[in-house]
Amino acid sequence: MMLLLAIISGLSACTTDDEVDTAGANYVMSLRTQNANDESADYYITVDDLLNGEISAVGQGVELIGWNYNAKFGDTYFAFGYDLNECIGYKLQDGELISQGKFVFERIDVMEPLDNDYFLGIGAPWGGGSYDCNLQVVSIDDIAIDHNAEHPIYESFHYVDSLDQSVQLNAWPTGAYLDNDKLFVSFYPLHGTSWQTPNTDTAYVSVFSYPELDYIKTIKDDRTGPIGYYGGSPVILENEGGDHFFVSTGCKACGFTQVTKSSGILKVNAGETEFDPNYYFDVEGKTGYKVLSGTYVGNGLAVARVISTQLDDQASAVNMWATFSEVTPILNAAVIDLNAETLTIVEDVPLHGGQYKTPYLVENGKVYISVNTGTDAHVYEVDPASATATKGAKLIGNQFQALFATK
Repeated sequence: MMLLLAIISGLSACTTDDEVDTAGANYVMSLRTQNANDESADYYITVDDLLNGEISAVGQGVELIGWNYNAKFGDTYFAFGYDLNECIGYKLQDGELISQGKFVFERIDVMEPLDNDYFLGIGAPWGGGSYDCNLQVVSIDDIAIDHNAEHPIYESFHYVDSLDQSVQLNAWPTGAYLDNDKLFVSFYPLHGTSWQTPNTDTAYVSVFSYPELDYIKTIKDDRTGPIGYYGGSPVILENEGGDHFFVSTGCKACGFTQVTKSSGILKVNAGETEFDPNYYFDVEGKTGYKVLSGTYVGNGLAVARVISTQLDDQASAVNMWATFSEVTPILNAAVIDLNAETLTIVEDVPLHGGQYKTPYLVENGKVYISVNTGTDAHVYEVDPASATATKGAKLIGNQFQALFATK
């Protein structure tokens, strides 16, 4: 099955060494170049202005190897190679972006912060082989795996296939966070070779001890379906009080072969290890939209990517992975009030395509997102307080895959 729907080509004019002049830069961006028909090239570049002019990798930038996920932990910018299973860390030093080292991993599909010294990388299991997940604690300063644990994040899932045979499913990780000495990992049942999703009637989160990484239990909630989807983070949002909100997409165009529950949002309160029985936002039932991912801004407000139920039905009938195409305009930007349980479409942002590991940058109460309408791509600045947006700099590329403030 073809998972990478919008793959894009490189810019030969960019530099390929590990240093680039970044004097005065306000942001580091992972820019993916424009052509959607050939192989992609990702570049770490520096950007000073997000709202004016054009942003391009021509004549600047560190060329990354192949297709990458990206994350920033501490003052280090990490590029996780999807094909080579190699992670390279970069730092800004004396105005230059310099490679600090690298490590090799078997697989990393989820990468989340733990503390000032470590981050977590979770390798998802593929069907036909091991059903274990690899929980890897990575040293930020050393750019190396410090320790790990390999075991299933749930005991097992099975379903009966068309040949009346019992088939084991993977528990595929979609997000994680640390609360004191407990590590929470959301996941969904998935057959890792056929990509069938026959179990979609329950949300699951497994709880582990930290730093031991010993399995404690799995919490479940049948008010909505699985949390997240393949390559679909961020789907766990944390508010000022340390409460966490979990997004269930219920989206057929996100790779689900069936959907049996409404898209919704659950909550685990700070310091607790169960879903809050008094909180459930039935997003789809109340608004007619399904939530794919989002980021928390403050005062109960989040900015999210959503798809209408109608467009989800139409798009999934053509392609079950339609929300991963940057150039297929089927998504809206929305402001979600987690306290009032409302959703407001940001009308200033046009319909646009989706992304793997959808990037959001929150800065000074605004959220910066990458928007590709199928004809061109721009940065948009979203104001969650007013549910309005400003069209920003034009991207000479297909999207930004990551955006980080340097200060």
